[in-house]
Amino acid sequence: MRTVFILAIMALVASGFYNYFVRNPLKHTTIEKDAVAVDMGEYTVKFSAVKEFRETYMLFGGEYYNDKKLINPIWLSGLGIADAKNIYARYPDFYSCKSPGASLAQPIVRDLDLIPADTRILDELRESIKEYEENFANKGDRVCVALYGKTLEMQSAEVHGQNIDIKDKLQPRTYRLINSSQRINCKNILD
Repeated sequence: MRTVFILAIMALVASGFYNYFVRNPLKHTTIEKDAVAVDMGEYTVKFSAVKEFRETYMLFGGEYYNDKKLINPIWLSGLGIADAKNIYARYPDFYSCKSPGASLAQPIVRDLDLIPADTRILDELRESIKEYEENFANKGDRVCVALYGKTLEMQSAEVHGQNIDIKDKLQPRTYRLINSSQRINCKNILD
């Protein structure tokens, strides 16, 4: 009986650790109105939300990271839908490497560094990447993602316990706070 009790306690503790460390990759991120702070362990990066955006992208990849050493837990590689429509009008197969239109798309595909506002949005973005990868492997329809949120401006990167700002030592990137994400079949948009 005592062994069963101990095993039950261990299972609960393990479940708690799993939920804390794996299921909540945003636990190091604090969002209060237009201020975002990401605790990187040795320092905290602080942002101000400066500009609202509503953009739709055709996905060309993406990655999710459960790594405290990265400011953003997820990034997408995407082509803005206006550019995608323009290229599609001349080369409907432009997303294929064999297409002459691929050389037009390649230089304007952007990496998007995203900070989801909550785990629900992070899960939706992860599902977008998963659907993209499955469709790509099966030569299925392309996936587009409508993103809503705010562009972030880095204010500081303060070292804990010291009066040192290392913002200038970090690689300059454009981070976006994502308040909503919606997957869309690209064919519906491009046709």
